[in-house]
Amino acid sequence: MKKIILFNLIFCIVVVIVAFNYFNIKSRSAVVFNYVGDYMETNYGVDRENIILVENNYRRGMGLFEIEVKDVVTETYYFYEVDIRDDYSLYYIRDLSELHRKNKADQEG
Repeated sequence: MKKIILFNLIFCIVVVIVAFNYFNIKSRSAVVFNYVGDYMETNYGVDRENIILVENNYRRGMGLFEIEVKDVVTETYYFYEVDIRDDYSLYYIRDLSELHRKNKADQEG
């Protein structure tokens, strides 16, 4: 009987930790997309309504987000690397769009 109670307790703790990490990453992804939208409005003049999320990768070991968004009006892709703190404040945002365009041009030509 004690083994069943102990197993249930350990199982519940594992489920809570996994659920916390999952929803923490999902909420961080939403915050990162918001920061990228603000950055694009400020620096590129692209309306927030005209961008869609193409891909959002969380690099676990580094704690960084690699995000790819697309401007639906001009069909242009933008790539960013974003790091946020534990309190969801922006640590830095790096625009990698030109680097991706250059690499793509080098591969094609």
